[in-house]
Amino acid sequence: MTARLEQLYREALVWDAHAGVFPSPEVDLNLLDEWRQLGASYVSINVGFDVMDWQDTLATLAAYRRWVLEHGDRFVLAGTTADIDRARADDKFALSFDIEGMNALNGDINMISLYHALGVRQMLFAYNLNNAAAGGCHDADSGLTEFGRQVVREMNRVGMIVDCSHAACRTTLEIMDESTRPVVFSHSNPCAVWDHQRNIRDQQIQACAATGGVIGLNGMGIFLGDNDIGIDTMLRHVLYVSELVGTQHIGFGFDYSPDIDVDIGVILRSRPDYWPAGQQYDTKGIRHAGPAQLPALIDSLADSGFGDDDIRGFLGENFRRVAEHAWNA
Repeated sequence: MTARLEQLYREALVWDAHAGVFPSPEVDLNLLDEWRQLGASYVSINVGFDVMDWQDTLATLAAYRRWVLEHGDRFVLAGTTADIDRARADDKFALSFDIEGMNALNGDINMISLYHALGVRQMLFAYNLNNAAAGGCHDADSGLTEFGRQVVREMNRVGMIVDCSHAACRTTLEIMDESTRPVVFSHSNPCAVWDHQRNIRDQQIQACAATGGVIGLNGMGIFLGDNDIGIDTMLRHVLYVSELVGTQHIGFGFDYSPDIDVDIGVILRSRPDYWPAGQQYDTKGIRHAGPAQLPALIDSLADSGFGDDDIRGFLGENFRRVAEHAWNA
């Protein structure tokens, strides 16, 4: 980067809307130092997904919450955007928790306020397959159920970001129609650039933008292209979304995880239906872009004509705007 862009990056709010760390009480959260050392300001870290029992989600959340609070010299559990501002001022790294899918509610709407009180600030409605609230992207699109509509309203009430990643098309449109606050796709790429069931259609991108929301572009190679995480490939996704809905609706949710010493193969092998055949999940050596790619991507964005304000928006200000509406209400 040029000296000007280096300064922009150092001073910018850098927001990763979803980390792909496998949720388990066994995970050593010192891995979060990788984001911190790369200049990130905030990340949302997953504490559960629909493949897990809701009790396992609570156990993971309890372990992660305790760890973060015990390491307050480096990390801040953020519940508001003001918490993130204070963390940056104190040279600390801010994070909050997210949950991928509504199985974690165990059919009980009251669980939402409990999760919120424990630090969850973002919830997805499904993880690939249908559940009691919503339809998943790898399943028959059942739409948003009545329980799902109650969930949207309760998330709006308590102050959680409504997240449509991993849900099916019709379902996401119904979620966005129901929500009174901006909605996001925290880690999803446009189908028009790379056709994959986990990616999203123009109609979904436009509907998200109409709520004031943000598309967080995913760094996984099989969602960017043919296991391609090159800067030019990532740039194509940014360019496409910016031309479709404008730069104020783009951010990053890399879905990235450092290497961890947890055997995730056990759960993957136990429920292969969540990652169906024909969708590249069996690709050997799936590549993954993460925060380390941001300096090179910023260079390419600047070379492509994006201004400093656009780049600041991509890096974090766009997601911050959504959080201001959702968390601080």
